[in-house]
Parts: sequence; structure tokens; C-alpha cells
Amino acid sequence: MIALSAPTLKRLIPYMRAEAAHLIAAGALMIFGVVLQLPLPLVTRYIIDSILPHKNLHALNYLIIALVVLMIVKGLCDVGHSYVMSTARERMLVKLQADVFRHVQGLDLSFFKNTKSSYLVARVNNDVAQLGSILSGSLLTIMKDAITFVAGACVILFFHAKLAIASILVLPFFIASMRLYSSRIRRCSADYQESFASVWHTTEESFSAISVVKAFQTEGQEQTKVVRALRDRMRAIVNMGLTSSLSGFTSAFIGGLGPLIVLWYGGREVVANHLTLGTLIAFNVVIGYLFGPAQRLMNVNADLQQSLASLERVSELLHITPEITEPSRPIVWNPVLGGIEFQRVTFGYDRNNPILNGISFNIFPSQTIAIVGKNGAGKTTLASLIPRFYDPQAGTILVDGIDIRHLSLYDLRRAIGIVPQSTFLFSGTIRDNIRYGTPTATEDQFLRVAKLAHVIDFVRELPGGFDTEVGERGVKLSGGERQRIAIARAMLRNPSILILDEATSEIDSESEHLIQQALTNLLQNRTTLIIAHRFATLLNADKILVLEAGTVIDQGTHKELYERCPVYQQLCRYQLLSPELEKSDAASQHLECTHLTL
Repeated sequence: MIALSAPTLKRLIPYMRAEAAHLIAAGALMIFGVVLQLPLPLVTRYIIDSILPHKNLHALNYLIIALVVLMIVKGLCDVGHSYVMSTARERMLVKLQADVFRHVQGLDLSFFKNTKSSYLVARVNNDVAQLGSILSGSLLTIMKDAITFVAGACVILFFHAKLAIASILVLPFFIASMRLYSSRIRRCSADYQESFASVWHTTEESFSAISVVKAFQTEGQEQTKVVRALRDRMRAIVNMGLTSSLSGFTSAFIGGLGPLIVLWYGGREVVANHLTLGTLIAFNVVIGYLFGPAQRLMNVNADLQQSLASLERVSELLHITPEITEPSRPIVWNPVLGGIEFQRVTFGYDRNNPILNGISFNIFPSQTIAIVGKNGAGKTTLASLIPRFYDPQAGTILVDGIDIRHLSLYDLRRAIGIVPQSTFLFSGTIRDNIRYGTPTATEDQFLRVAKLAHVIDFVRELPGGFDTEVGERGVKLSGGERQRIAIARAMLRNPSILILDEATSEIDSESEHLIQQALTNLLQNRTTLIIAHRFATLLNADKILVLEAGTVIDQGTHKELYERCPVYQQLCRYQLLSPELEKSDAASQHLECTHLTL
């Protein structure tokens, strides 16, 4: 049966309350439309039993004109109800969809690492869209049919009590049918929504990795995956369609029994002169007010069960709470100097398998620190703790002597600029991507960072200049061009703390020689963490931290570490690098072309 639990109602009521005026207006128009259809059977009986036998054509004309006017007014009420209701429904859906998106966007990075983005897109878009009927249409349809049913029941009881009782004996079968099909329809709908999300994910992933697919010639393999997902969705759709069809057939069959009972029993009453022909015909019209709503209720129930399945999936998202929370009373962080301190910090994405173990170190304001180590040592993970993308399981991280958990997330992240290894550009222009996060920057500031990051060098060659579209994820630009844009974006933010995570890994040697000058300017007067950066920049760091298996095993300058740290020596030998190379200009030029793979 149709059942809305308390948590479900609690989830929906705020959106309905926000559109109360529209819902009340739609309800009033709906009730008025129902009332206007009640005179039809009464007038029909009067015409057949009183007007026609006396051949009163004058009265007949007036009655028909009155009925036409009623039909026009009722039609206008129905149109008004449909318009107001659709407006309210769409406004509620927009608010709900925005709330779901806002909630999901506020969840932790750990949630996104464990959840496929395509499934989130399907839930935010498709699942919320499926809630249209439960938010307005179906619920008001139930109310309308309930009012029509009650009014119709009163009329037929007034016409002929025994015939009315006989005709409504089939109604319990409607209730039994609804109970039978409700859970099945909801289960089939949930399977369909899941299969829909699977198709979305498989298709999106295949298109996103199209260069890899073509390089490895796995088009057939990807096609097989997509076809398999499509077939799963097809089976889910067929099952849902079959269940809905069986539900519709059952309701139609039960609904057809009522008029047959009326014709059989009512015909016998007319033959026995216990019932007039006009009353029987009018009764047959009114019986539609009972079985029509009952049959529609079965169909609405199918829609509601599909909506409830979607609501359960949406509720799963809304019940997820972020682990990274704002402090109740954030400390005002002003001025921002940029000092950072790790105090025995332990962290792991899986609490039972820590990646960082008891990390401790200090970074003074405006100091440049390089973090080196083998792949998997925890360098990027360490940097991700500073803007509170994650919270450590143990230990404390301080900025300017303040525990970062006592700062507002906005203040903390506003003071931090990040140039990631994998640069992501949004669809739009080069200008849009550089200004992303700093839309209020002046044109002079914009042009200054574009010049410092050497973005302007390649933009001059583009016909659209800074207004050139970069394509989805920046596909129209080279890797080096994308990274220069990312550096310019960080420059425009003018952060007090800068994190460079292999920020020039995709830049060629010639581009790097130009961009090193920009980075030198960018690093001035700000605290900087350099992770797996080009070695020419690492040599200029005030201090280098060496990570091994999640711990800082040593720290110092390049020369100090090369003399005493075996792990650092191994990394340097891998790059054919020694302290003596620092003493020659030729070596320095060589360093600018040398990578340190960490």
C-alpha cells in the first residue's frame, strides 16, 4: 500500500511548506473542479425521468446550456490546477536538487574517493527528478480522488442504498491488489535506478579514457561493458514494466466488475419497478466517481512506489554526515603568517593501515620546505592534511600556533594555494580557469599572473586569446599549458601558504626554464611546501624532509642530507646528482633539465 513513513514526511514537508501558497491554490481549484462535476448525474436523472416524459424542450435547452457552462468552468479549474501544481512541483524539485548537490559537495574527500562520481550524478539528477510525483502531483491526485470517491459514495447511497452497497463490494480487492504490488514495484524501480547509474558510469568512464582505450585498442572490451550494462538496464525496465502492467490489468479488471454489478442488479430493479431508468443511468455515471478514482489510485501507487525508491536513494546521501566539520566558535586568524607545525601526526585512509606515523616537523613563516621520498612514502597525503581535506587520527597540525581544527574551513583554505600534479581545468575559457576561485581580481592582476606564469606566451598564438575555450577538462591544451594555467590560478589567489605537488611534472625543459623564474617570484614572502618538484627548485629549499614508510627519517639541506642520509643518497644517485654539481653554472643548467622522481 501507499505508505509514507515519518522520516519520509519529515524530509518532504519543508519543501511543501515553502510552496504552501501554490499548493493551497492548487487544492482549492482541484476541489472546485470536483464539486462542479457532481451535478451532471443528478441533471441526467432529472432529464430522463422528468423532462423527456413531459417533452419539456424549453427546460431541456436551459439545462444543457447550464451543463456546458459548468464544463467550461470545470475545464478552466483543471487547467489552472495543472499550471499552479506544475509550477509548485518544479520549484520544489529545484530546491531539493540544489540541497542534495550542496550536501554532497560538502562531504569529505574520503567519501568521493570511495564513491563513483557517475553514481552521484545519477542520484543528484535522475533520482531527484523521480520525486516529482511524491512531492506534489500524486499526493494531490490521491486527495482529489479521495474527495471524488467520498462525494460519489454519498450520491449513490442517496440514489439507491442496496445497489450502492452491492457495487462497492469489490473495493477490498483494490486494497489487496495495492498491497500485493507496492513492494514489487518499489523493488523493480530501485533495480532500474541502480542499472541506470551503472550505464551512466560505464559510458562516462569509457569516454573519459578514450585516448587510453584507443592506445590499447580495447574498443571491443569497452563496448562489451557498455552493452552488458545496457542489457542489465533493459531487464530492469522490462521487469518494472511487466509489474506495472500487471498492476494496471488487475485494477482495470476489478474496476470493470463494479459497473457489471450495477447493470445486473440495477437492471433487475428496473424490471421490478423498484428503480427508474433515469436513476440507473445516473447511478452508472456516478459509479465512475468510485471506480475511476480507485483505479487511478492503483496507477498512482505505482508512480509513488517508484518515487519512494528514488527517495530512499536520495535519503542515503542526505544521511551521510561529513567528518570534517566547522568549529562551533572558530578562532580569528589574522594576520596570516604561514607558520606550520606537525606534532606527532598519524593518518591513514584506512584507520587500521596508517600511511603517516608520528610525523613531526616545523616550517617557519616564508620558509620553503621540500618533501622527498619514494612512491608511496606519504608525501601527497601529508600535504592534503594541511587544508583539512582529511583529519589525522592522532596528533595535531598547527598554523601560526593555532590548531587548524579551531579555524573556519573558509579562512584556512582561503590562505592556501595548491598546484596539483594532475591539473583539472573546467569547461570554459582560459580566462575563466585562471580567475577560478578569485573572480574579483582586477584585469591588471590577471595579466600580471598570466605573464609571470608564462601563460601569455602561448595565449598570443591562439585566435581567441584568453577567451579560447579549453574543452572538457582542458583537452584542447597540452599538459604543460594546463599546468601553467594552474600556476597562474594559484598566483592570482595570492596565498600565504603554497603547496606544489609535482607542479611542473608535465612541463618540458624549455617551459620549465621559463616557469622557474615565475615560481621564484611566487615563492617569495610565503610559506611553501614542494613535493616531488624539479630538483633545481629543491636545491633552493630552506629545508628538505625525507619520508620513508610514513615517517620523517631525516631533514636538512641538500648537502647535509647527501652526506648522511642513505635514502636521500639513493634518490640523488638515481638522478645522477651530487653536492658538487651545485658549484658550477653548467651543472645548474643541467639541474633545470633533471627530474627527481619521488
